[in-house]
Amino acid sequence: MDKGIIQGDRSAKSFVLDLLFPNRCPFCGGFIKYDVLCCDECFPEILWSDEYICRICGKPKDPQCGCEEVRTYDMCITAAYYDGIVTEGIYSLKFRNNLNSAAIFGRALRDTLRESGLLDKADLAVPVPMSPREQRVRGYNQAEELCRFITEGTDIPMRTDILFRRYSRKAQHTLEASQRREGAERTYYVKSSDLILSGKTVLLADDVLTTGSTLNACAALLKDLGAKAVICAAAATA
Repeated sequence: MDKGIIQGDRSAKSFVLDLLFPNRCPFCGGFIKYDVLCCDECFPEILWSDEYICRICGKPKDPQCGCEEVRTYDMCITAAYYDGIVTEGIYSLKFRNNLNSAAIFGRALRDTLRESGLLDKADLAVPVPMSPREQRVRGYNQAEELCRFITEGTDIPMRTDILFRRYSRKAQHTLEASQRREGAERTYYVKSSDLILSGKTVLLADDVLTTGSTLNACAALLKDLGAKAVICAAAATA
């Protein structure tokens, strides 16, 4: 993976902000220069996705990927394995207000999608939504930040007005697989069935692919609106 992917903002504004809010590596928490996204020690330890990750279902092929399960999305590209320091990077993105991980994994996904020719096929990008209540508490949606970097430097519009999420007291990661499927189907929705995505290829972004329930539920809604294909992009796969 090109180390240039961790180059951060070199602007004077970024330098001044760093004096007030020192930049930290999202993986180890150590202080780093204002113009980089992670430290030199952690970058080589990132477990990037490889040929052992299925690009159809997005899951590791060993011992068996998830292609035998019913899917509503068409493909899934992932940036890394959800293991080792990657878990810390995702945690800092979700709970420590460190958006460096979104930039690192989002740019990696953008490069992979471009190299595979999939980026050119996308008509629009949609992040997996958070409930308004959760987003107010956190201050941002990590999937939206990831999506922003995936589409950085492209003409692909990011749409946050298509998919919505109801608030749930139970976090998805605390549920069993069957509960995740049922919960996801009830949790995500569209406000208007008048939206038309006929013939469109949608890029659907999320932070972690686990059972695939969230991506399946969201992809089903997008296809109900007429989407021709849904290509998922996840920062990490478990």
